[in-house]
Amino acid sequence: MDARIFRLARLHSFLPLAAATLMLGVAMSFTAPYLSLFGVQEAGMTPLQLGLFMTLIAASGVLASAVAGKWTDRHGRHRMLLMSALMASSLGFLLLCLLRSYTSLLVIGILFLGVGSSAMSLVFSFARVALPVTSHAERSLALATLRTVLSMAWVFGPSVGALVLAGAGFHGLFVFAAVSFAACSAIVWRMKDAARIPASTEPHYAGDPASSLEVTTMTEHEHPPEPHPEMAGTRGQIWRATIALTLIGLAANATMIVLPLYVVQHLRGTQLDVSIMLGLGALLEIPMMLALGARGARLDKRRWLAACAAVHVVYFVAVSASQTVHFLIPMQAFNAFVVAVTSCLGMVYIQDMMPRNPGAATALFFNASRVGSILSGVLSGALVAAMGYRVTFLACGGLALGAFVLFANPPFKSIALQLRGRWNQWREPAQ
Repeated sequence: MDARIFRLARLHSFLPLAAATLMLGVAMSFTAPYLSLFGVQEAGMTPLQLGLFMTLIAASGVLASAVAGKWTDRHGRHRMLLMSALMASSLGFLLLCLLRSYTSLLVIGILFLGVGSSAMSLVFSFARVALPVTSHAERSLALATLRTVLSMAWVFGPSVGALVLAGAGFHGLFVFAAVSFAACSAIVWRMKDAARIPASTEPHYAGDPASSLEVTTMTEHEHPPEPHPEMAGTRGQIWRATIALTLIGLAANATMIVLPLYVVQHLRGTQLDVSIMLGLGALLEIPMMLALGARGARLDKRRWLAACAAVHVVYFVAVSASQTVHFLIPMQAFNAFVVAVTSCLGMVYIQDMMPRNPGAATALFFNASRVGSILSGVLSGALVAAMGYRVTFLACGGLALGAFVLFANPPFKSIALQLRGRWNQWREPAQ
């Protein structure tokens, strides 16, 4: 593992990409947990206005990611779109320091924060085509390592963000986030000058007509390598995986909303208990992601995703049955496993099934989580109000069970025919 990571670090453009991903993760982890708090405390939003504000930001992000993914697959130029998204986020958070009217905040959320959130998918689609890897295994390890770097930012980011918020207020928090997004954009911009490789040795990848390194000169005999046809998935397989990832994202986001309330209000825990649980989960994700990234090319991703959905079911049943906070803390290892598998193998699984469209595949993966995030607020609130916390977690377990069925894809028609045949055989002697 150490030797592979060392070789990965020596890859052209990997370290700048890792630095950009870390800055992106820091900026997001500083702001995401406190944006709703800003809406209530600083902008005076009502719960309905806040819900609309957050929903429109998420919906704008889904649309922007989908459009950006299709654009990069058709025209390339991942770098310019990524820089534009990062600068949109930076400008959006600077404007939040100046404006407070609800209408202006909606415009900022849709045009800047929502569009800027597409940077998450763009940085990974850019990495997929920009890194000069020589094998599918190396690419899987590179993407998993970058995803681990992103998780590292979430280990300490929310806590440090809380300290910045306490010391400098929302102005200081948002200015720091804007500077972080701008720094990330500057790193990506610097890669443009550093990424000049002679055309004879430069690798080209499907899905990026302009090539990964912005060099477009190719002779009439030079063509990008064709993707492996056995890796491409059918439309049905792609949509089953997308719906399954959406269900997992919906359950996970609902848990992020409900779990802190469940710990504090129902189990009589403290905010420190919540911080320990979230921090432990993020910390455990790191070695899991590195291990999965190292072996990702040799793993059956669909079966691992099905297993991760099954683990999610066990997690929700255990949370629903818990009586103390101390029981919930070690349960976060199960949740970390789900996040690690879906983050590392889920993204590569979708990309493998869409080898000619890596940008659209990456956007599809991240949009599955965003759609789950849009639906989770309404669903979790309605379930808690109607049936309580424990039933809400069981409902989330039902969503995870649906994801398991979609990933496992049991041959329902064949099973039904076999059962019907056995039923007829059982009835014939009786007649």
